[in-house]
Amino acid sequence: MDFNQNELITHFWNAQIYTIYALGYYFAQMSIQQQKDIALRDREIAEQKIALAEKEAKIAKQELEIAILAKEKALAEMAFLRAQINPHFMYNTLNMIFERVRKASREAGDIVIAFAEMMRYATSTKSQDDEVDLQGEIDFVKQYIDLHLQRYHYRVYIDFEEEGDFSYHRIVPMILITIVENGIKHGIFDDPEIAFTINASLIDEFFVFTAKNKKNPYPNFINDTGQTGVGIENIKKRLLTTYPAEAHSLEIIDGDEDYTVIFTINFNLLRK
Repeated sequence: MDFNQNELITHFWNAQIYTIYALGYYFAQMSIQQQKDIALRDREIAEQKIALAEKEAKIAKQELEIAILAKEKALAEMAFLRAQINPHFMYNTLNMIFERVRKASREAGDIVIAFAEMMRYATSTKSQDDEVDLQGEIDFVKQYIDLHLQRYHYRVYIDFEEEGDFSYHRIVPMILITIVENGIKHGIFDDPEIAFTINASLIDEFFVFTAKNKKNPYPNFINDTGQTGVGIENIKKRLLTTYPAEAHSLEIIDGDEDYTVIFTINFNLLRK
């Protein structure tokens, strides 16, 4: 009887040992399968990330190609326009008009000669370059503002303020004048209380050009008609093909009553 008891106990413990081994084997297999599943999932995620990165790189390449084509198209259009008008012929013609007009009106003569200077700058070879002198662009803006004031016999109000030395830097041509022209075309400023305000500042190699105008509810009241925003969209494309994104910004604040454009360039970042 004792033998049978000992035998039963032995069989019982053997069964327990086999059960433990079986459970251990089962859980080991489960753990191995889980590790395989995790590895497979990680590989699938990695493949998805690689595919996404390749897709983004392809899109970026396409966008770069489109930007290059847009820049080439813009340069071709400017070259075509320049070919249509001989700048020297136009400037000499305006000088001839000035000589005749000033005898009748000194003020009219001054307007003609100022316009001639502007057109000579706008059609000159340097204005077709990738970059031009910043001071020249600032002066061009001031001449444009002065002509506009004379056009309306100083019954409109445009405030221009500047701070800093602009003579040592270069910029994409016709950016500033496009911002100002957009404000004049689509704003209203026939009251000193709602003047079109323009500010150009260069402090610690950081250039800021701000133009803020009151929206004109009656576009034909003062300004010429035209497509709103076309010039600004052009600016965005030209800037993207010239400056790295981190070195410039063009912020548009389209409020209920006011429209503000803030253009910035960090010249320190351009030198890196």
